Amino acid sequence: MAALDDLVRSARADIAARVVADLRARLLEQPHEWVVDQLLAEIAPRLGLDRLPTLPVQRARAHRVTPVPLTAESLVEATSHLAAWTSERLVAEGCLLVPPLPGGPLVEPRHRSPLGEALLAGAKDLLHALLFGTPEEGVLLDRVHREQLTLTLPGAKAEVFAFLREAATEFGTPSAWVDPDGGARHDQGVNVLMQVEYGEVAEELVGNGIVAALRLINKLEVNEVVLYARMEDVEQSPL
Repeated sequence: MAALDDLVRSARADIAARVVADLRARLLEQPHEWVVDQLLAEIAPRLGLDRLPTLPVQRARAHRVTPVPLTAESLVEATSHLAAWTSERLVAEGCLLVPPLPGGPLVEPRHRSPLGEALLAGAKDLLHALLFGTPEEGVLLDRVHREQLTLTLPGAKAEVFAFLREAATEFGTPSAWVDPDGGARHDQGVNVLMQVEYGEVAEELVGNGIVAALRLINKLEVNEVVLYARMEDVEQSPL
């Protein structure tokens, strides 16, 4: 009869073999560039490369917008889909891979799985469609009045929303916020205000979608404790 220690060792070996096989199969399904980025992120600190001043600083990659056709019904569905992705779910389902703490630097591509990248791209595409989408692009919303979105974020993170600059107004303002623990630092104490006018529907569905998209973009890339966004009426007259 086998000793208990032998049974435990055998069980551990079986589990380890299954985990390795499953992990290998999953890695083979991922894009090669993503796998290489993950390996470099693991290896570089062991070689002391994370301390070299010559390493390039990661910047937000420019997002290439894909048009999103929308109706009132599909907008409600899209908003619910984005809102369902809580921070806990993003981690549990492997969308976020050991990201920096909120209030720190941007969440870089190496901290997102392919699913996380797809969710981020989808949220940006929806945000662009809500702000700028036209009937010619399949955005069939009965916009009845104009509102203005104002985003306030650290200057170092403004590039995340570069895809909105086609019709956005930007202002640079001194940052009055200081992290008491010194953990989060804003770029030279300067905030950027981005203002965009958009058309809203009677049921405020556009605003709801904007909020859901911004929350997910913040969790997956901007990484602020709170992403400050304000929406307000521009005028009361109909479009």
